[in-house]
Amino acid sequence: MDLVWIIGIVIGAIILIALLSAALRSMRPKVPDVAETYANGAAPATLDPHAVAEIDDLVRRENRIAAIKVLRDHTGESLASAKRRIDHWTVGLAPGTTAIPVVPPQPHDAEAVRSTLPADAVAEIDRLVAEAQPIAAIKLLREHTGLGLKASKDLIDDWPMPGRRDPL
Repeated sequence: MDLVWIIGIVIGAIILIALLSAALRSMRPKVPDVAETYANGAAPATLDPHAVAEIDDLVRRENRIAAIKVLRDHTGESLASAKRRIDHWTVGLAPGTTAIPVVPPQPHDAEAVRSTLPADAVAEIDRLVAEAQPIAAIKLLREHTGLGLKASKDLIDDWPMPGRRDPL
């Protein structure tokens, strides 16, 4: 009779351990399956080529916040997921797309950029540079050209002023 009790206790302990193990395993957080997420409609596998071109343009101009917003509007992704994708975004190489927009060459000559701007913008930038307000001048140049922050800063640093002579 003692043997039956021992066997019963051992079998009961094994069953109890198996139940506890299954319960603990089900409580563990699961890593989301990307394919399952897309299949449930959380985000499309590919983006519309126009959205890709818009995101490329925003990333190129270093406007990541607007790029995240556009990505979220087109995919329905969470903020964290969209931020991660934009942080790793390579212009022209969006995953799952074939749209590769042509990137126009960025002018590096301040005189060439100056000649393409409207006269009122040039006059305002001249005034801001003359008054030693480079931040406002950079902001205005970016608004008119769509250039990035560094390119705009470099152009303002080299901005040609009419009547200004370079020291010898």
